[in-house]
Amino acid sequence: MAQPKRCEEDAAEVAALVRAALERRAELSGADFPVRLFDRAGDGLSRLVIERFGGAVRVSGGPEKAALLPAIREALGAPAELFYRFGHEAQGGPDGGVRVVQEDGLFYEVALLPHRNTGLFLEARGARRWVGQNAQGRRVLNLFAYTCAFGLAAAAGGARATTNVDAVPSVLARGRRNYELNGLPFDPRSFWKSDVRDALKRARKSGASFDGIVLHPPPVQTGGDRGRRTDAVRDLEVLCRACREVLAPGGWLLLAWTPWELDSEQIHEAAGFGVPRWVAPCEPDFRCTPQQPGLRSFAYFLPE
Repeated sequence: MAQPKRCEEDAAEVAALVRAALERRAELSGADFPVRLFDRAGDGLSRLVIERFGGAVRVSGGPEKAALLPAIREALGAPAELFYRFGHEAQGGPDGGVRVVQEDGLFYEVALLPHRNTGLFLEARGARRWVGQNAQGRRVLNLFAYTCAFGLAAAAGGARATTNVDAVPSVLARGRRNYELNGLPFDPRSFWKSDVRDALKRARKSGASFDGIVLHPPPVQTGGDRGRRTDAVRDLEVLCRACREVLAPGGWLLLAWTPWELDSEQIHEAAGFGVPRWVAPCEPDFRCTPQQPGLRSFAYFLPE
């Protein structure tokens, strides 16, 4: 694929890139789930993301992308509900951008303005579907749960129990609302406000075990010094080793990995589970390239 063009100052070329991206996704124009309309460098302009959530469109990118908004708006056909976030600058309307969207029959609450992330990672759509299809009768642990989308998919797929772990209370609260939106029962004690490593240690010491674990670390991990990036291989090895200690025989680990430093073979080696039984395909609204691999999801199984 050709390298993205440096066209930040050329409004006409920016509009042309957005229109071309929309044409590539024409078959998704009537999709009843959230869709990524423009995927960064894969569509020709790094650090620019455009996503559609129902009738609302969200544009996000680095602060330098703010100057492109008029051209982007024109290429999108001036949508009635346009929200944007460039760095810390966020605006849009006609309200605060809280919406309920649907994916594979499940409802999710998203927030299009207040935060960098909306509450639903669209690139994990296929991985959520896999979890829902492989959760029947299993006890599923959802680590770095954020707004509990994976836990919700597991619960809807017939999981015997779901446990969601995240260190941020506000996202767990939205996760509980997602369960309520879908009429799925839950035990309030199954939403753990905790560091993931501490939660895994506590589970191991208590003798708890799970038949399925979702491990979806955030893109950037930090060590003891604020803002310092840890070694990706070591970080993954430590997390997967701790997961193995609480994973029952025959259980699966769904690893969703964002950092780009590792290729797939390095990820498998660091995970230590052997060859994955399932590899997520690139979703049709994403532009996956070696330079922009995006989220990579793998399902590993322990022997019976």
